[in-house]
Amino acid sequence: MLHITEEAADVLHRAAQAASRFDPDARIRIHRGPHGIQTTFAHEPDDNDAVVEHEGLTLFIQEDIEGTLSTGAHDSLVLL
Repeated sequence: MLHITEEAADVLHRAAQAASRFDPDARIRIHRGPHGIQTTFAHEPDDNDAVVEHEGLTLFIQEDIEGTLSTGAHDSLVLL
């Protein structure tokens, strides 16, 4: 299970608001990439994603991601 800190939720909300200006159907996808956790925008979840409602956001989260999503330098997101 992924826990999202208040600070990380704020970053996700700002990203979703910015994306919605260009694509109102875009959702944030949190998944593993070649260099760790990544966030991208998607219209549909991948086959191995859970669809999670978090504080008004619909998130697509890769099912095997566990830990706490927090913030690092310059509002980057990090998995602890």
